[in-house]
Amino acid sequence: RHRKCNCVYSGNRRPPENASQNLTPGPQMPPTIRLVLGCVAATALLAACSGDPVAPQNSVSSKVVAAAPAASSGGGGGGGSGVKPPCTNTLDVSASVAQALTGNAFTASTVLLACQSRTHVSLTVTDVTTGAQVYSVPDLLGTVALWTLPYKKTTYRVDASAVALNAVVATASTTVTTTIDLPPCNAVIHQTVTVGYWLSYPAVWAATDAQDCGQGGFVHLVITNMNTGKVELDYGVLPTTSLVDFEGPIVSYNTPYHVYAELRSSSGEVRATSSSDIVSAPQR
Repeated sequence: RHRKCNCVYSGNRRPPENASQNLTPGPQMPPTIRLVLGCVAATALLAACSGDPVAPQNSVSSKVVAAAPAASSGGGGGGGSGVKPPCTNTLDVSASVAQALTGNAFTASTVLLACQSRTHVSLTVTDVTTGAQVYSVPDLLGTVALWTLPYKKTTYRVDASAVALNAVVATASTTVTTTIDLPPCNAVIHQTVTVGYWLSYPAVWAATDAQDCGQGGFVHLVITNMNTGKVELDYGVLPTTSLVDFEGPIVSYNTPYHVYAELRSSSGEVRATSSSDIVSAPQR
């Protein structure tokens, strides 16, 4: 009789359905050998499904391996000893000059790299020729300073200081030389004299305009009756631009008058003069 076992057959070979009644003799393996071979095949199949190391070499298996973090190179910017390099305050200043209507116009620019917060810049300007300080700003707003000085051909030193916590942490200095001196200016005075009537009286009007070259001063105006030689009007101090009304009963009809004007300095020195002779209006 043919004994049955729970074995796994490979290929398309299956046991005869009527193996117990197969009486045809032939070469057959002993039952014990067939059982061992079948169990070996089953064991191999089980190992292939379970991923066991004893699985055949042609079996397929996969593993997910977590990647190790990449090693940093160069210390990551904070390597070495971990000590920060020392911080240095730096300050730079530059200056230029240009001609303006009223004098030399200056511009100073600063560049500050500060290690501390609330660091401000102070600025002073000194005339190198005289040693006099001509401009200063204790706390510069922004990075640019603008100022104007009278025309003078000289060299100025611009000193800048960076101040933090009441201590100077950086300094810078530069010089700028002016090329335009005080332009020549001749003091002059102009006058315009006209005659007419005020109501029914004769009138003399004298308008003056003086150029004092920025040094200040005043105008002195005198009107003299040329028939009598008498000074009938004397204004000692007038603005450099003025209008004088000489009119009313004190003015004579059809009379020659001498109108004299002079520009004087603040100290009283006569710097320019002008005069006109006119005849007052006739009686009507």
